[in-house]
Amino acid sequence: LMNQGALDAPFTCLPSATTVGLCFKFAPEEGIIAAGGSQTVQISFSATVLGSFEEESQFSVAGAPTPAILTIKGSVTAPSVHFDLPQLDFGDISFGFPETQRCRLTNSSPVPLTFQLRMSDDGTQPAVDSVDQIRRDTDPAWSKGIHFYVEPREFTINPSRGTILPQGHQDIEVTLCSNMVMEFYRRMLVDLEGVGNRVAALIITARCLVPELQVSSPVLQYNECHLKMPYERKLVIRNPSHLPGCYRLIPQKRKEDSAVLYSSPKPCGIVQPQSTAEIPVVVEVQAPGTHRTNVA
Repeated sequence: LMNQGALDAPFTCLPSATTVGLCFKFAPEEGIIAAGGSQTVQISFSATVLGSFEEESQFSVAGAPTPAILTIKGSVTAPSVHFDLPQLDFGDISFGFPETQRCRLTNSSPVPLTFQLRMSDDGTQPAVDSVDQIRRDTDPAWSKGIHFYVEPREFTINPSRGTILPQGHQDIEVTLCSNMVMEFYRRMLVDLEGVGNRVAALIITARCLVPELQVSSPVLQYNECHLKMPYERKLVIRNPSHLPGCYRLIPQKRKEDSAVLYSSPKPCGIVQPQSTAEIPVVVEVQAPGTHRTNVA
């Protein structure tokens, strides 16, 4: 504001009642400008509406018949983020085996944006990883199935939140560890701080399967054995599928009259796709004779 007169000029910023006018703040809002002097006024703008605008800001001057008018023009555009892929497809995945896919979130706006990522539908109890499961060979889940008190959280997003600089990007890792045999069709949603929720989304698809493992030989022959002496043979498990599989030798339900006792020092393991694995099976014969015992 410039005072081109010969007298000091007290001024006051007149408040605006328009929607756009309420978005502006002036500092200082009032003061006195000496004759021939000037006053710098800082204008702050916080947009609440989108689109072009034209606003008149008025400053009344004591004794002046009309206010000084400043016309402010501009355009407000919404912040924009987008993914580099239309869809994140995991394809076929194996039950309990984590799979990771990557994508990139780009900020095409001229301002930094703080984001948070979340799945459209996911549980809270962490899913069970097969690698962890084989370390717990006595876990009842092997025979009774995995029990969840609430829905499992099968997706992990890293990072799930952060700030992206103007025209910058953030690489995102999405890991899926499924504990349900099903087809997935989910959305990864983007919330922007101070802007809104669900401003962008990425479709995520997958199909969870359990590979069918096979026993290479239906009969494990131990031939002649001495009473109550341990004898070990290898049981070979085949995995003809394209997915890794997890196995466990079911513990024997022993009785007092069990003729043959069997166990394994390594009852759990993983069979990689198109490969085999060996389970050591130790037997101890408890009574003379020829015996046949089913092992599962």
